[in-house]
Amino acid sequence: MKYKAIIFDCDGVLVDSESITMNVFIELFSAYGAKMSYDHAIKTLTGKAFDQILEYVEEEYQITLDDDFEKQFRQKTFEAFSNDIQPIEGIKEVVSNLKIPFAVASNGPMSKMELNLKTTGLYPYFEGNMFSAYDLQAWKPDPKVFVTAAEHLGMKPSECVVIEDSMSGVVAAQNGGFDVMVYVGHQDEEKFTSKGIKVFHDMKEILDVV
Repeated sequence: MKYKAIIFDCDGVLVDSESITMNVFIELFSAYGAKMSYDHAIKTLTGKAFDQILEYVEEEYQITLDDDFEKQFRQKTFEAFSNDIQPIEGIKEVVSNLKIPFAVASNGPMSKMELNLKTTGLYPYFEGNMFSAYDLQAWKPDPKVFVTAAEHLGMKPSECVVIEDSMSGVVAAQNGGFDVMVYVGHQDEEKFTSKGIKVFHDMKEILDVV
């Protein structure tokens, strides 16, 4: 067996939240006159921490977002997540068949992770092994959330594989000394493969790797 543990990212890896999140961003930004296509949003915003997204949009579109923007965003996404969020295809089969320890490490807040994993029925698999960059105040590409998860599982980074879907997550994993694989769902795999990063299209491939 090659790895002793797996650390999953959450959004876009366990739950299909990226499309919901992007559509809420697009809707809210358009109220400020910042018109953004879905493809452009996926390309430029995926994997960025929330504050980085706001900084980018304010600079790029020369707008100033209201102080309660995050509150509006959380409210709208939580409503949408409660109604529409789905697990990534094949992920339930993977986590219910894994014979090694695993955890989830996300750039998002713990409350969002809990809601999304409970709504999709994945929460029982990850309860007690969930790590948020918000709690550590260190966001990917800082590796701290992955390192913390590995320590909790009693593993060294070299004994784990990280499953990601964003470049900032890949860099965080590499910065922490982890092997990393990228699940390419909604996006262009070329940006990863051109850098020699291993990609896969079907969640069940994880079972072959470990």
